[in-house]
Amino acid sequence: MSERTVVFRAGPQSEASESVAERLRASGVEIVEQQPNMLLVAGARQAISKALGDAGGWKLTAETTTPPPKTREKILKPPVR
Repeated sequence: MSERTVVFRAGPQSEASESVAERLRASGVEIVEQQPNMLLVAGARQAISKALGDAGGWKLTAETTTPPPKTREKILKPPVR
């Protein structure tokens, strides 16, 4: 499985997300999810960086995940008998 990378808008004067998405698709990079200021893409980081080229105001970083908190209650002290 290829690694997933987040491509995000880093400045207010950056290129439009649609043109960045089209540039990535044209290079064969799979877009997993697209939002107005962020794209989740699958593929090798070097290939994504090369496809991104000189897109102004866009940067990339590795995807990170955070596990959900444990919500199961624990008994701190046994009941007194």
